[in-house]
Amino acid sequence: MNSATKITQIRAEPPYFLYVMFEGKEITLDLTPLIETREAFWRLKNFRYFRNVGIDPLGGIFWSEGEDISPTKIFEYEINS
Repeated sequence: MNSATKITQIRAEPPYFLYVMFEGKEITLDLTPLIETREAFWRLKNFRYFRNVGIDPLGGIFWSEGEDISPTKIFEYEINS
């Protein structure tokens, strides 16, 4: 799958998992390494905030206070489900 494929749905699950649906395929992301090592993502430690994830018009993932993951970085957090 390439980064040009559009995200159609996204769902958050505790502790830091995102289930991302692309056109016909779902992948699971584990954002634990990102959240635990990058200070800029500290708000995501609160699941009530984490679950309010959105799909950026450019194909990335974002949260309301400016945290985001670009389309080219999404697959770095993919895990085998």
